[in-house]
Amino acid sequence: MDSMAVRDSRLRLAGVVFFAVLLMLSSCSPEKQNQDPRQEHVESMMAILAQVQKNLGRIQQKEAVVERLSSGIEGKETTNVEQIGKDIMDSIRFIDSSLVSSKNLIRKLEEENRSSSYRVESLDRLVSELKIAINTKDKEVNALKGHVQKLNSQVSSLIATVDVLDEYIQGQESQIYTAYYISGTFSQLVAKGILVRINQLGGLFGSEYRLASDFNVNLFKKIDITETRDLFFDKPLKNLKIITPHTVGSYELAGGKTSSLLLIRDENAFWQKSRCLVIVVEE
Repeated sequence: MDSMAVRDSRLRLAGVVFFAVLLMLSSCSPEKQNQDPRQEHVESMMAILAQVQKNLGRIQQKEAVVERLSSGIEGKETTNVEQIGKDIMDSIRFIDSSLVSSKNLIRKLEEENRSSSYRVESLDRLVSELKIAINTKDKEVNALKGHVQKLNSQVSSLIATVDVLDEYIQGQESQIYTAYYISGTFSQLVAKGILVRINQLGGLFGSEYRLASDFNVNLFKKIDITETRDLFFDKPLKNLKIITPHTVGSYELAGGKTSSLLLIRDENAFWQKSRCLVIVVEE
């Protein structure tokens, strides 16, 4: 790929996000900052912008990894080529999922801002710029995939590695990257056997419910932790409560008056303590 084009794209993305932050800050005068609903809306928009920026930064890093690994691969030994092929496919898989996540976040950003009574009109132009930047990045990634495909046709051992990777993905990887989540009201989760009521005396000292010691995981939604890094809820932030244990700092809850977003910053740390995510949506 043309390194100059990559640098230009990187500078453009950085400029868009930097301008977005300035816009958000300038839209909140001292008088407006005292209006909690507007401040919540602005903070929610900034959280989504920050996640998009982080995704794009990760994509940039993975692109560099693929370019480095694919350089001079024809001259490497077979055992090394097999590992390199796996690393390349893992990186491309991560890039694809990050692009999908970024497109979803931008769509949510646009919908949230347009439907809000505290709409920041200038943000619509920034969303258009981000869409252009994402489409440009999409084209760069497709060109990168084309380069890898050429290597596949040139190196017979790399083609064999792809077959090994397919088998690996279908077998072991599905277990390594699998997690489960479920959300619902307290009554709904109790009815499904996910939560159990505690005695009235216990309720005096904390929650009136806890996780069941055993539950049917088939009731949960199955996800790939490398692809699902944000979950949307059509309830305000104050109505959500995460029941299962997850590492502090590995996620963030952002939202406004009508909706919320769970942003998973570090998927490995987030799912380390529990592969099941249970969220109570209080009425």
